[in-house]
Amino acid sequence: MRSILVTGAGGSAGNNVCWSLRVSKDGKDILLDGTDVDKTSIELNGWIDHAYTLPSATSPRYVTRLNQVIKRDSIEMVFPQPDSEVGRISEDRDQVRASVLLPDREAVKTCQDKYDALSRWFKNGLRRQPIVLSPRNPRTRQSVRRLAFPCWVRARHGAGGSLSCIAKSRKSVEHWISYHWAEGLKTDFIVEEYLPNRDFCFMSVWNEGKLVTSMVRERLSWVGHRTVGSGGTSKLNRVVHSNKVNTIAVEAIKAVSRNPHGIFCVDLKGDASGVPRPTEINCRFTTNVHYLTLASVKLGHPEWNFPWLAARICLGERVPPCKTLNALPANLWFTKNTDMGFTMVEDGIWRAEDFS
Repeated sequence: MRSILVTGAGGSAGNNVCWSLRVSKDGKDILLDGTDVDKTSIELNGWIDHAYTLPSATSPRYVTRLNQVIKRDSIEMVFPQPDSEVGRISEDRDQVRASVLLPDREAVKTCQDKYDALSRWFKNGLRRQPIVLSPRNPRTRQSVRRLAFPCWVRARHGAGGSLSCIAKSRKSVEHWISYHWAEGLKTDFIVEEYLPNRDFCFMSVWNEGKLVTSMVRERLSWVGHRTVGSGGTSKLNRVVHSNKVNTIAVEAIKAVSRNPHGIFCVDLKGDASGVPRPTEINCRFTTNVHYLTLASVKLGHPEWNFPWLAARICLGERVPPCKTLNALPANLWFTKNTDMGFTMVEDGIWRAEDFS
């Protein structure tokens, strides 16, 4: 029996990784642990065998407590999900007494720093040069005067488009950052060009520099109503096959890691000409990884279950043959909503009759 621990298992992404592992080909034989900082959140995870609370990833006790859980249940692999734990486990990986599937330390740091990632992409001709607005820089106001509008403003660190908005004037930028700084959020903000076109996510698994498998989905709508800021989770998605998205996403990954290893998820948006541009990169699975798992179960393709593949690679087990690009067929649609679950539709054939 293999034993795996998923951190952040009380969050939606961690829960969906746990579900993916449990319904996988090996699911009945996996001893699955989940950890979280919040006992009330992990209570909702029905896929794990054991649940534990851990201190925050910033705590000096974090690795010690993690190792205690690893020792107690003879854990072989740790699957970190929240960015804070990905960063801490990456930095202290030599002290963690279980295997992890992570890129090198420098790549992890780059993925978690939006300015660093954008700067790398700028040097590789994939993006325009970003601008940093910092509460510690007295010349920030001068930087705002040089901006072109509309532009995209977001926090330098954080997932889901943290603290982001479309700014159409200098006043908008100044009010946006000043408000958050006045409320005590002394974060750096990144300003980049606004990308108005299609929205994609390239999800991939790598093994020692070689692409194992990947797929692209297009985000078509979002849960809830967003009028000022951004962030959150997408509602309607579809699988797409795009050579342009594939090529640019792989270039974006290789710009942050010379020898990609592990999980890389790249968000891309089309510029005014429709060319997809990378906007964010993460070295852990996104919330909607469960879409791939659902397709895997319904259509009988275990290799589409990306968390299962990642776990087998980490544990040195054989993986089945996989398509390196466009792993899933381009006739699949996925949708979800708050407190309503999720589902898959083939060929765009929805069950509702149109009386609108």
